[in-house]
Amino acid sequence: MSGSTIPVICYYNGQILRTKRDVEYEGRKAVIAPLDIPIESAFEQLIDMIYSKTTIDKQRFKLVLNCKYPLRSGNRFQPFPIWDDSSMRRMLNLVNTTIIEEIELFIEVGQVKAQLNQSVGGHVDLFVRDNYNVAQSDYSCGPSYGPV
Repeated sequence: MSGSTIPVICYYNGQILRTKRDVEYEGRKAVIAPLDIPIESAFEQLIDMIYSKTTIDKQRFKLVLNCKYPLRSGNRFQPFPIWDDSSMRRMLNLVNTTIIEEIELFIEVGQVKAQLNQSVGGHVDLFVRDNYNVAQSDYSCGPSYGPV
């Protein structure tokens, strides 16, 4: 392992299986793709590297990333979501702060929704509601009563 890169084993075309003590990745068509991630990389760089290394179509699918994260109690692991620069740094630091020599990164995909560019009246933009798991009632939207 180079001091400036972290070895990451990416699993895709499958799904995460959480057991009592571990996190595994399963699927008949699951694929393993190794990456060497520069330690100073930003989250968006990781996303770009994954799209270029895998056969996942960036226009049709968004990535959902979880790494295998060790718990302090015993030999147990849990999925740890990677969604920004901070969570990515925490993932990459596992190699320097634990006995882990390479990161296991589990990739799942979600369908990219069509984005509406503007809200109409008091309606919630469907892109925000569908992609960020926000219920319409969370917005307190209603009809506009102002002058037309």
